[in-house]
Amino acid sequence: MASSTSLPPTMKAAVKELGRPGLEIKTVPTPEVLPGTVICKILANYIGKAALGRFRAGDGPVLLTHPSPMVPGGYTIGRVAATSPDTTKLQVGQLVLLEPFIRGRDDSDVQILWGAFEGPSPASKKLAADVWRNGTMADYARAPLENTWALDEARLCGSPADGGLGYAIPELVALPIFTVPFGGLRSVDLKAGETVVVSPATGHFSLAAVAIATAMGARVVAVSRNADGLKRLQEMFPLVVPTGDVAQDTGAIIAAAGGYVDVFAEISPPAAVGSTHIESCMSAVRQYGRICLMGGRMDPKVPISMLELVFKNITIRGSYMYEREHVKGLIKLAESGALKLGKAAGMPVLGEFPLENFEAGLDMVEKHSALDGFVAIV
Repeated sequence: MASSTSLPPTMKAAVKELGRPGLEIKTVPTPEVLPGTVICKILANYIGKAALGRFRAGDGPVLLTHPSPMVPGGYTIGRVAATSPDTTKLQVGQLVLLEPFIRGRDDSDVQILWGAFEGPSPASKKLAADVWRNGTMADYARAPLENTWALDEARLCGSPADGGLGYAIPELVALPIFTVPFGGLRSVDLKAGETVVVSPATGHFSLAAVAIATAMGARVVAVSRNADGLKRLQEMFPLVVPTGDVAQDTGAIIAAAGGYVDVFAEISPPAAVGSTHIESCMSAVRQYGRICLMGGRMDPKVPISMLELVFKNITIRGSYMYEREHVKGLIKLAESGALKLGKAAGMPVLGEFPLENFEAGLDMVEKHSALDGFVAIV
């Protein structure tokens, strides 16, 4: 039986149209609950550096096409406002994490990023346009049941005196970002006690990878061309700034790690085209080591030494997003207290802005680096 709070007939939403810069706040109908979905009251959306181009430019990056018009957003914390008859566990009023990796229910190879990317195939584009056109930059959002995850609010937000972790809800909105590197590190079976080199280590997803690897009990070596950014991590991790000399940089990584590393987690942005750090980090991987490629580097080819891979029995794994079991595991890691959030993870909330004032939030993101933190649209 469906259950709901009293929902207003209309709501405010940030609407994105291709060819037009920025987002426009509009009054639109509040979505109705359908089988296989819940309606969530949106409490906080994550806005980081990578979102600026998508939100402010007339068109998004070439690879991240989406239907138009659309409501962006998908890295979100909300509260269940209405449930469908086939909901079996979620309750109205429950605090939930919403994440954007939507798969076709009859074909899991059909994949979209809710509120950001319609996918490459005709089937994925149809799924995005016909069903999941609108994301979470709104007062309410209709979300797939399988992308809506219950959170232990008492544990995460409760007072430490009562056994809680004391997080404010906007701090929790970084949790969906952690799912991406967690999925990658789990895909190469990173173990407690192992050493992982993360490169680059000064972006939103790579900072999350550093925090996740630490929570998993691994030792981190941070590599980045952003020397100023790395200085902020120097009290916590061994650091390497690549020089462009592959042999020299490989030696520096091995020296910083105290030996060859077990895992290389690569999370390069498109701007890293031509950088030699991938070669250096790969060469620092030990016999039977693993490499996880998670980045969006746009090189048509990446130099890899075939002989080195063969002679060292190295496994290379590409990792796009994550599996459902990874989201479950991530939430457990956060609720246990092992995974730190907010300032403790080096990812503080720079500011909180209402939907109507999201432009001020984007201004703040633009003035800061990923290492400074992120903005919550609340």
